[in-house]
Amino acid sequence: MPDIADTVPPAIDQKGNTVIWWVQTISSAIAPTVTEIGAATSFRVTHSLTTDGWTLDGSQGKQPDDRLTLTTPLESLDSLVYTFGDGIKYVDSSAAGSAAVVLKPTAPATSKAGFFVERRNVPNATLVATAQSVRVIPVTLGPQIRGPIDGTGKFTYKQQVSITGVPVEGVVAV
Repeated sequence: MPDIADTVPPAIDQKGNTVIWWVQTISSAIAPTVTEIGAATSFRVTHSLTTDGWTLDGSQGKQPDDRLTLTTPLESLDSLVYTFGDGIKYVDSSAAGSAAVVLKPTAPATSKAGFFVERRNVPNATLVATAQSVRVIPVTLGPQIRGPIDGTGKFTYKQQVSITGVPVEGVVAV
């Protein structure tokens, strides 16, 4: 690309353009279907999460590659590591589609397996459709832990998340 005067590319706001679904069953993490994400057993949990509640983050380490007599040590890239840190956090609610209801393990079980599906850069009002980019994260959730009470705000739950497979950047299939 030829050099041009400085331009500032537009950025897309996270607010209003992020959707996170809880999906119990996905046959292919590379190409989840509209039917799977839109199933009666799948739920948008985006607005249940607190602003500090969606903690998925990634990092990539480096391995040193020291060589005899080189003045600058070389490096190679290590594997990607994804984590939910100390877990997710969401508001307490008795509404049928809320995270407090749909992410709760069914007794006597103390954990729940499924998938988080994250869609970015598309307005929240847009329904899931073929060819949308999504990230699929296979997980097991631990038991719900009541959040602290400080006399202000909303009641919350915290829940530990174990990533059980490689998060996949994919595209929604038919």
